[in-house]
Amino acid sequence: MALIAIGLGAATFIAAHLIEAATWNWFSGAHAPWFLNSGRAVAFTAACFFTAGALTGAAGTRGGAIRLGVLIGLGGAIAAAFVLFWRVGAGTLFPIAIAVGALVLIASSAAGVSAARALRRAAAR
Repeated sequence: MALIAIGLGAATFIAAHLIEAATWNWFSGAHAPWFLNSGRAVAFTAACFFTAGALTGAAGTRGGAIRLGVLIGLGGAIAAAFVLFWRVGAGTLFPIAIAVGALVLIASSAAGVSAARALRRAAAR
């Protein structure tokens, strides 16, 4: 399950990045398309990871919500690092960009898993 969650996170980030890059004018990005370069892009990417986490939690997967959220976010962070280095250009603050990005992705996906599981428990009552 761990590799599936990591793969889901990587696929989610790549999909979000491709959408953002194709519609970068809407995201009001002043710099190259990168999810931390625009508040709208941060919100969009966080919503994508919340959704990925929620779908995982709703599917009844095993494992703790935080663990699954971390794995999905980790997959996204790995993909984000590749995109940052090979598409955007890392710059001198890349460690901060990777750390902040990973926190956004992990928190969003863990919140999604937790929300879906809470809804499943409430519906089962």
